[in-house]
Amino acid sequence: MLKEIRESRGMSQKDLATVTGIPKRMIQAYEQGYRDINGAKLSKLVTFCLVLECHLSEIVDDEQLVKDLKALEVEP
Repeated sequence: MLKEIRESRGMSQKDLATVTGIPKRMIQAYEQGYRDINGAKLSKLVTFCLVLECHLSEIVDDEQLVKDLKALEVEP
């Protein structure tokens, strides 16, 4: 999911790493599944969301976590 969102924003892994301060290798690991993005620190997830202008539920893929996140979203 992270890769698709990043690419849809026209960003390379290097671009995302530069803007977020998160190492490129870590971004690669999340995108390739070597590291579980569902277990990432909340600060990293929020940084990704802010830079990529997306919701947290679009980045994580744990079904229960996504369900819980959607329950927290507030309609304006």
